[in-house]
Amino acid sequence: FAPSECRYKVYVIDEVHMLTNEAFNALLKTLEEPPAHVLFILCTTEPHRLPDTVLSRCQRFDFRRGRLPVVLQKLRLICEQEGIKIAPDALELIARRATGSFRDAESLLDQLAAYGLEEITLEQVRGILGVVPAALVGQLARSLVTGDVSAGMRLINQAVGIARAVADGDL
Repeated sequence: FAPSECRYKVYVIDEVHMLTNEAFNALLKTLEEPPAHVLFILCTTEPHRLPDTVLSRCQRFDFRRGRLPVVLQKLRLICEQEGIKIAPDALELIARRATGSFRDAESLLDQLAAYGLEEITLEQVRGILGVVPAALVGQLARSLVTGDVSAGMRLINQAVGIARAVADGDL
């Protein structure tokens, strides 16, 4: 069928690697002589599972996770446009925790913004994520390496205290 409003009809087939052999054969017939007004987008995380006959008729685009500066830039833009006040270190923690996923970063920012806080702080982000300060983890590792049991126990108690404060909503 011709598109009713636009120049092209776009069909997105997500998880295309899950198609049966019969489905791939039917798709192959269409890919061999596609109508001029149709675009197929085949999405998969496992391109090696697609038949070579299908792959040979497609342009391939491999998507990668976003780099930290790019994710940070996107989050800053969202904060500016939405009037969200957030500490720079809190924004960086969100971007780092998202590990290159724009969707995850924006979702976390949205959750924090939904609290209606005047300004989002690093402590609030840590609380939502259940993260203790990196310095505390470093000190704990150092006490393990040096065999300083009492310092290690103090640090564990400190981390538990932070976790309790987060659970109680004090942070």
